Amino acid sequence: MKSHTNENILPANPRFHILRSDGLFQPITFAFVTEQMHQEIMHERGAILDAMPPQHRANQQKLLDRYDPRASAQAFERVLGLFGISRGK
Repeated sequence: MKSHTNENILPANPRFHILRSDGLFQPITFAFVTEQMHQEIMHERGAILDAMPPQHRANQQKLLDRYDPRASAQAFERVLGLFGISRGK
């Protein structure tokens, strides 16, 4: 009987990435994301990278590096600041 305890499984329905035909995940680029979305995107990225076969991880990381969700979260906070909305961290 095969043990699945060490097997990494790719997310079945990722919310922030699109599965490409080559088996890699393309990040969905958002102009603005909330801090919670940023954390969820990073969590999903971690799950994707952890489940990738070692020979595909470097290419997947390069693809993920094309979009920085942190910059989108900072842009969202700057827009809120224009309207006098400040969310304490």
